[in-house]
Amino acid sequence: MRPTPGVVQVGVDHRRTPLAVLEGLHARRVEHLRPMELRCPGLVRLATCHRLELFTEGTGIRETIEILRSWLGVSVAEVEELKPHLSIRENTEAARHLLRVAGGLESAVLGEDQVLGQVREAYRRACADREAGPLLHRLFHASFRAGKRVRAETSLGEGGRSLAGCAVAWLGRRLGGVAGKAVLVLGAGEMGTIAARKLRQREVGRLLVTNRTLSRAVALAAQVGAEVLPWPWRGAALAEAAGVICACHAPEPVLSAACLAAAACAPRRLVVADLAVPRGVEPPSPVPPGLVLADIESLTTRMTGDAERRRAAIGGAERIVEEEVREWVEWVEGRAECRAPVARGPTSGSCPGDVAFR
Repeated sequence: MRPTPGVVQVGVDHRRTPLAVLEGLHARRVEHLRPMELRCPGLVRLATCHRLELFTEGTGIRETIEILRSWLGVSVAEVEELKPHLSIRENTEAARHLLRVAGGLESAVLGEDQVLGQVREAYRRACADREAGPLLHRLFHASFRAGKRVRAETSLGEGGRSLAGCAVAWLGRRLGGVAGKAVLVLGAGEMGTIAARKLRQREVGRLLVTNRTLSRAVALAAQVGAEVLPWPWRGAALAEAAGVICACHAPEPVLSAACLAAAACAPRRLVVADLAVPRGVEPPSPVPPGLVLADIESLTTRMTGDAERRRAAIGGAERIVEEEVREWVEWVEGRAECRAPVARGPTSGSCPGDVAFR
């Protein structure tokens, strides 16, 4: 019987899980898990706005669900309630899923380019903590190749689609263009950086940047020619901004309903795109007439028509994924054969594929 890859994927994503549930899980998840303490030979944690997924090797589905429970900081009873929302895949299906994610095929915005960087970051962290095992090392490198090939060989990602780019485009439409207008960007991480760059490309009038860590805001401002605001001034800055993009992640909203209501008093108009999960903006109730607010769910819904126009490229992207999956499976099976004992003597030759991962 041919050996099969020993990889398991368990997680939640935007397709199966309501946004409110995802928000709660993002707020509760813990940063550090040690696979040795959890008796897991290999582990990579992938966290994006739209998914929280574990990839493990050398451990079963039940054990992986238990690791997920620990990572998300939920009780045994809560994980039972979460099970209808869980995606669970093994072996080749788990590998195929990761490659589809890296290629933008599983994104809320079809073909978006930010997710490949998020997959790279998940792997980088696993390597830094010495968590990834040999199967996951090889699998994640296969996902990087697949993601790059999809973007280079198909039109799926034409235009460099990203959620931050979609938010900037939406903001521009609502404001009648950003040229000559003041826009505040909350957050200097990857999404905030993309948003700030795209705003500058659209010749935004005044670009304001703030972040909880001031040094990161200073670094981003230097890249894009923006003004830096101290984090405590973010509420007051709404009085000067025509638009806001919130791209910072925190357990609680970073812009209160009271601040938004005060800034959007008639005749002023304030347009806000909230990309944070959990939500970074607390909607006022009732919403004042001068406030136009979109969260990550409504923004991705608005992009459906754009995604439809690129569906012709899906077939080519899926063929690339299948090629890379097949190559990975063949490597795993060949590795297992190299490691299998032989009758000629007490030891067999080493497997070339093992050398780089030991």
